[in-house]
Amino acid sequence: MTNAISKKYITIACCAWASHFMSLWGGFFFDDSEAIVHNQDIQSRRPWQSAFANDFWGTSITHPSSHKSYRPLTVLSYRLNVFFSGGRLDAFQFHTVNVVLHGILSLMALPLFECLLKRKKPRKKLHILDDPAFTGALLFASHPVHTEAVASLVGRADLLAAILFFGLIILYKNVSGLLGWFVSVSLISGTAVLCKETAITVLGVCIIYEVYLRKKPSKFWSETFEKTFLMRVGLLVLIGFIIMILRLKVMNFEGPTFSPTDNPASFHERLTVRVLSYNYIYCLNALLLVWPQWLCFDWSMGCVPLIQQRSDLRIFAVLAFWLIVIAVSYRLVKDLITKDKVDVYVMALSLMLIPFLPSSNLLLRVGFVIAERTLLVPSTGYCLLVAVGLEKLKSRFGSVKNLFTAMYILLLVTFVARSIQRNYEWINEVRLFKSALEVCPLNAKVHYNIGKVLSNPTRGSLRDAERSYRHALELYPRYEQAMNNLANILREKGQLEEAEYWLQLAVAVRPNFAAGWMNLAIVLGSQEERWGEAVRAYKNALAHRKEYPDAQYNLGNLYLDMGDHLAALDCWKKAAALRPTHAAAWGNSMALLDSKGMASAAVELGQEALKHVPKSAAVHFALGNVMGKLNRLLEAERHFRDAIKYDSKNSLYYSNLGVLYHRWRRLEDAEKMYLKALLLETEAHPATTARQQLLRLQNQRLQTKKLV
Repeated sequence: MTNAISKKYITIACCAWASHFMSLWGGFFFDDSEAIVHNQDIQSRRPWQSAFANDFWGTSITHPSSHKSYRPLTVLSYRLNVFFSGGRLDAFQFHTVNVVLHGILSLMALPLFECLLKRKKPRKKLHILDDPAFTGALLFASHPVHTEAVASLVGRADLLAAILFFGLIILYKNVSGLLGWFVSVSLISGTAVLCKETAITVLGVCIIYEVYLRKKPSKFWSETFEKTFLMRVGLLVLIGFIIMILRLKVMNFEGPTFSPTDNPASFHERLTVRVLSYNYIYCLNALLLVWPQWLCFDWSMGCVPLIQQRSDLRIFAVLAFWLIVIAVSYRLVKDLITKDKVDVYVMALSLMLIPFLPSSNLLLRVGFVIAERTLLVPSTGYCLLVAVGLEKLKSRFGSVKNLFTAMYILLLVTFVARSIQRNYEWINEVRLFKSALEVCPLNAKVHYNIGKVLSNPTRGSLRDAERSYRHALELYPRYEQAMNNLANILREKGQLEEAEYWLQLAVAVRPNFAAGWMNLAIVLGSQEERWGEAVRAYKNALAHRKEYPDAQYNLGNLYLDMGDHLAALDCWKKAAALRPTHAAAWGNSMALLDSKGMASAAVELGQEALKHVPKSAAVHFALGNVMGKLNRLLEAERHFRDAIKYDSKNSLYYSNLGVLYHRWRRLEDAEKMYLKALLLETEAHPATTARQQLLRLQNQRLQTKKLV
């Protein structure tokens, strides 16, 4: 018996690993960039308690622009990743944790299904695949709809919450004593909610489970049962109410702000359009569970067009969906009345429907159309239904039992293969975004993200990126982020007038668009007569995002152009304080202090900077210049050498090191540095600094020979 159980767990673990091992080689992209890479709560520079004051993305939870996603325990799990990788963002380690968590969740599916199947006596099984708990858990381990939760690092919130969700149901009936039960339910459900808010639905499933444990509804009216049942249900409602009040208090009783691009159906003025569109989205979610062929990282912005016409054939899909729901509901009610029993199908449907409620737009507006990771727990109910249905078919049609087993194995192999394929698409942004075009060619956000990838010189060209941004704006003319990125490309091409047009339009569409205001300020700042407008635009950016180091840095650059050196230095210091890894802010501050004759202050600032950016070529270069002026030649040489070590393609570093050697009378070394600088300048641009230094050195040597 123990050997059989071990085989089951090993098989489930292997299936989960085979389905998702490919994601180990993924990186940080899409939502991961904002939630992890740019989130200061993940780094040790902020105290760990800040995770409890900020939202999932690192913004104060009470700030008006906060997403209001409060998941401090998930954030702290990311922080542990950084700690165990020596302060680095190691993508492999992050993804390994996600794969392990999914493996644990898959293993927990087996005891979960065993609890829900409620088999008092072990049945004689001819084959391991005759056990519905095992077949259901195996299907859960391989389901492709889980790929987003595993491959996308922000999906860790769903994985952690689901583990606690499963754990509570597994332990639910085994906790003795009302007090112990109350404490266990409160702690586990409360902890799950701190991983992801939607985990509160576990309390709703527990209420249905209370009914299911009694098996026969007629027992509800017996005196003993009535007291126990009502007390437990009352306490579950109380726990849920307390968690919700505390959760709302944390977010200052304010909800998140969404735009029509996030969830178009919820913003439509016609009720019939909203109802039909919502129901069609429910059909698509059900389809993803049954046949997960069409998977997409983002379903917003035209991916699922609204049902606005009576002639829309998708209405028939909605009708078919509800006919199935009504037929299933009728069967369950009939069993309840005629057989006086609550069957396992009720629990399976509860696991499908109750955890899905927060995503349904019925309770509150959500910021997405379809999010595959929200189907992580609902897929549990689907897998249980398939497993129980397979068992029923085998018992009813025993003569073709092997055929059903073969069909199940084929489904399992298909799911594993699809999961591997989908994880392969999640390895990098190019594959992920291009795969989305096959599912959602009308999704403006997909074209926008492809534009972002193509704007990277190593992956594409600015011309292709510009084309993608313009296509995104054709699909959705009010897409302010596409306007902003298109304007940045136009600015780099020198088309300032059109760049300003798109940025003005972007901030008109979204007045609190801080990045749009900052980029508008950069465009305005390139024209001396409009410096005043540029300063006001920077102020708007900082008003809408107080902790905005890039805006502070660029405002400092503008103040430098305007001749206000004190204001420039103040802005750069603020930028470095907000983001201690902002090497350019440190370097500019040091250079300005040096130019003001405050060399000692510049050295002190540089030494502080190296604590945060020890491998910054710009900081080492600035320190080398200051040390050279202080005649600390050995230290200057070391910093110049470090600058070259971390950026070997910058000709100015070689040129200045050559100047240092020239002053030091190390003429051969100086000539070598000038020649290297000259070679780089020739490759990059026709600069003349190194050429002039080399000619001066050669003339000096020639004069020395004549004197001799």
